[in-house]
Parts: sequence; C-alpha cells; structure tokens
Amino acid sequence: MQNLIRALLGGSMLVLAACRPNVQELVQQPAVGDVYVVQFQPPGSPKPQFYLYRVQTVRPDAVELAAARQPVPEVPATPPAPGTFSTTLETYTRAQALELLHEQRGDVNHARLVEVMR
Repeated sequence: MQNLIRALLGGSMLVLAACRPNVQELVQQPAVGDVYVVQFQPPGSPKPQFYLYRVQTVRPDAVELAAARQPVPEVPATPPAPGTFSTTLETYTRAQALELLHEQRGDVNHARLVEVMR
C-alpha cells in the first residue's frame, strides 16, 4: 500500500513539474512581484553567487526591475521581502529581458538568469 501511495505521489509531482512554465516563458509573461535570479561568478571566486531582481512594473514593451541591495550565496527558498530591493529601477525592453537568459559575450562574471520565482 505504501508503495502505491509513493508511486501516486511521485506521479503527481511529475505532472506538477511538467505544468510549471519554464524560465523563458516566465520572462516572456512577467508579473509584478516575480523575482529574477541571476547567477554570476566573479573572476577568482570558487563558487557562483546570485543577484536577485524584483519585477516592479510590467508594461507592454518593457519591465522595470529593482535590484537586491546585495548578492546572496545561494538561491532563497522563497521570494525575499520587497524591502530587500533597492528603490532604484532599471528598465529593460522585453527583448533585453530575454537576453538575460544567456551569458553575454565578454562578460567576465558569466552572468545569466537561471530562475524566476513567482
């Protein structure tokens, strides 16, 4: 009986994971409060770090992001409180936001958006 329950729960988790939009889809359909997780690794650093950006405003042609006040050593389990972020906004066109998914040529920090927390 326990094996049956485990099998059913495992199957349910696969279905839920399959239904969750991927990172690119979430960037293409941003929502206020989304948190973009950007992984980077400064030269000489042994481990990657993460910078968080909160979607503050969504417009048809652009999004405005507020950067976290400081990087974090690992991805948080839940989106951080709005007070974690700066009040200064950076505007990205929708195309520029999609470019965050890929490391840019010449970027010594190897930064790229790896997750969207919704």
